Amino acid sequence: NICFNIDKESKIDFKEWQLLYHVVYTWCTRQEDAKKDELYQKVADFFVVTVEKQEEILREKTGVVLLRNFLSLFKYYTTASKMIKKIFQYMHRYWIPAQQQAQQEKKVRDVDVLSLVKWRTHCYDKLKPKILAALLDLADLDRNGETVDKIFFSNMVQAYIQLGVNEEQPVLFYQTEFQDPFIARTEAFYIKESDNYLQENSVSQYMQKAEERLKHEEGNARGYLHPETEPVLQAACESVLIERHNEILQNEFQTMLRDEKEDDMQRFYFLLSRIDSGLNASSATMKNFLKEVGNGVIVEQSTKLDTKKALKNSVPFMHELLAVHKKYVGIIRKCFSDHKLFIQAMDEAFTFFVNKEVGVFSMAELLNFFVDHVLKGNEKLAEDQLEETLEATVRLFTYFDDKDVFYMSFRRSLSKRLLSRKVNEDAERSFIGKLKMSCGDAYTKKLEGMFNDIKLASEKQQHFKNWMVEKGNTQTVDLSVMVLNDLYWPLSKQTELQLPTELIQCVGFFEEYYHTTTEKRKLKWIYNQGTISVYRTYKDAKGRARRLECVVSCIQACILNLFNDNNEMTFKEAQKQLNLSPDVLKFSIHPLIFAKSRLLTRKKIEGAKPVGRKPIDEEDIFVPFNFRKVPKNRIQYPPGSTRLIKKESKEVQDRTKHERIIKIELSLVRVMKARNVLSVNELITEASKQLLKFFRPDPRLVKKRIETLMERGFMRRDDADQKVIHYVA
Repeated sequence: NICFNIDKESKIDFKEWQLLYHVVYTWCTRQEDAKKDELYQKVADFFVVTVEKQEEILREKTGVVLLRNFLSLFKYYTTASKMIKKIFQYMHRYWIPAQQQAQQEKKVRDVDVLSLVKWRTHCYDKLKPKILAALLDLADLDRNGETVDKIFFSNMVQAYIQLGVNEEQPVLFYQTEFQDPFIARTEAFYIKESDNYLQENSVSQYMQKAEERLKHEEGNARGYLHPETEPVLQAACESVLIERHNEILQNEFQTMLRDEKEDDMQRFYFLLSRIDSGLNASSATMKNFLKEVGNGVIVEQSTKLDTKKALKNSVPFMHELLAVHKKYVGIIRKCFSDHKLFIQAMDEAFTFFVNKEVGVFSMAELLNFFVDHVLKGNEKLAEDQLEETLEATVRLFTYFDDKDVFYMSFRRSLSKRLLSRKVNEDAERSFIGKLKMSCGDAYTKKLEGMFNDIKLASEKQQHFKNWMVEKGNTQTVDLSVMVLNDLYWPLSKQTELQLPTELIQCVGFFEEYYHTTTEKRKLKWIYNQGTISVYRTYKDAKGRARRLECVVSCIQACILNLFNDNNEMTFKEAQKQLNLSPDVLKFSIHPLIFAKSRLLTRKKIEGAKPVGRKPIDEEDIFVPFNFRKVPKNRIQYPPGSTRLIKKESKEVQDRTKHERIIKIELSLVRVMKARNVLSVNELITEASKQLLKFFRPDPRLVKKRIETLMERGFMRRDDADQKVIHYVA
C-alpha cells in the first residue's frame, strides 16, 4: 500500500504501522539469522518490483514530460522509502549495523539507501541518456531566449545528489552524470555562437554579447545548479568566449583608447580581467599608447619651449600634461577599477616622456615655473580648484627623475615669493605638505624653515621699531629688514655695493639693534634681494606735476639715486661710484632702460649708430627718460634682465651636480656602515634605492664615488675578491 500507491500519497494509520513494526520486530528477534537475511532480501526485491513499475511508466516519455514525471515519481518514492525506514527501525538499530561491521563490502545498506540504489539501478540507469538529453536541450532552449522552467535543473541536481549515495562523495555522481556533459555542451554551444557572431558583428557588439552570456550563465549557476558547478561553468565560458578570442579583443583595445570608447573599455576590462594574464598585453598596449600621446604633446610644445618665450609657454604646456594625466587617471578609475597593471602602465609611460629634454629648460624647471605661476595667483582659481591643481601637479612631479632639480628651482622661486611678501601662505604650505608626503621630511625641511624665518622676521621688525623709538633715533627712509637663516635660503652671494648716505644710516641703525639681540651671529646684507620704493616726479602733457612710485631693487634704487645730482652718467662712472661689477650693473640697469615704462635711456653719440635695443655696452651714457604719460601711478620693475633666468638655470644645474655627489657618498657610507660587507653591485643597488626619492643615480657616477671613498679610506676592497667591499670604521 505504501509503495504501490505513492502517486496518491497514500498513508497508513497508526494501527497498521504498529502491526508492520511488530512483524519486523518478530523477524529480527528470532534466533535464525537466515530469517533476518530473508526479510532484508524481501524488502530489496520489493523495491525492485516497485521501481520497475515506475520505469515502465516513464519508458515512453521524452523531453520536459519525462523530466516532470521522473521528478514527480522519484519524489513520491523517496517519501515512501523514508516511511518504510521507520517501520524497519529495529532492524536499523541492531541487525543492519552488525552486518555492516562484519562485512568488508557493504552489501547490506540502510533501507532508505537501499531504495535509492534500486531506483538508480532499475530506473535511472535505463533512462539516463534520455534524461540528460532532455536537460541539455532545455539549457539550449534557455540560451536561445525561449522561456523554460528552470526549476527542473535544481530538482534534478538534488536527485543526482540523492542517487549518488553509493559513491564516496555523492557530488561525484552528479559531476559525472550531469556536470561534465553539461559543460561540454555549453562549450560547444558558445564556440559555434561566438565564431558566427564575430563574423557578422563588430568587436564592440561581441563584447556586449559575451558580457550578457557570462552574466546569464552565472545567474543560472547560482540559482539552479550545484555550488561546485559555478566555477567550472564560469571557467569554461571564459575560455570559449574570452580566451579563445583574446587576440581579436587585444587588437581592438588600442582603437578603444584612441576613440575614448569608455563603455567598450569597461566591457573589455570586465571580460579580460577574468582570465589569467588577460590584462598583461592590454596594459602594455596602454603604456605604448600613452607614450605616443605624451610624445605628441612634447613634440608639439618643444618648438615653443626653445624660444625666448619658453617660460611663458611652459604654463599651457604643463596644463596640457596635467589634462592628459587627469583624463587617463579618470579612464583607469572608471573603466579599469584602478587595476594595478594599468596604473603601473600609466606611471611608466609618464615617467618615460616627462623626463625628456625639451627646449632650453629641463622639465623639472618648467614644472617649477608653472607652480610659481599658480602660487602667485595668476591663474585666478577658486580655493578648491587651486587645491586640485596642486594635487595634480604633485602627482606629475612624482614621475620626475630629477626631483632634486625641481627642489633647487622651487626653493629659489619660493624665496622670491616670500621676500616679495605677496604669497598665499595656505596654498604654499599645502603644496609643501604634499611634497613632504611624496618625498619625506628631509626633502621639505629647508622649505618649512624658510616660512619660520619669515614669521620670526615680522616679529623682529616690530621689535626694531620699538627699539628705534626707545633710542630716539630717526631715519629718512622707512626700513623693513628680514633676517634669514643662510642654511635655509638659496640666496646669491653678497654683492659689493656702495650705498647712498640715506641707506648707510639705516643699515647702521639695524646692525646696532641686531647686536643687542645676539652676539655670535653675523649679518650679511643681500642687496639684490630687497625692494625699495622711489618716486619720480614728472610733468604730464598739460604741464601738471605728477609723481610715479617705482618699486625697484636696492641696486636699481642706488643707480637711480645717481641721477638726483647728475643729468647724465656713463657706464664706467656709475660702476665706479656704486662699486659694482660690470655684469651686475648691466643686469640691474637693463629693466630701467628696456621696460615699457622706462626710467632711463641711452644718449645717442654723434657719429655712432643708433643704440636701439642693442645690448648694454660699457661705453654707453645714460640719461633720465622724459615721459609725459604712464599707464599706472605705481610700477614694479623686475630686478634685472631676464637673461639671468638662464644663468640661474645653469647655477641650479651646477649646484645640483655638486649636491648629488654629496648625497651619493652619504648614501654609500650609510649602506656600508649598516651592512659592513657587500659586493659592488649590491652596494650600488641599495644606495640607488635610497637616492631614488631625490633623483635617479647614474651607476657609472656611483662607481666613481665608490672609488673616491676608497681612496679617502672609508672602505676597501676584499683581498681575495676585488668585487667585495669592506667598510672601514
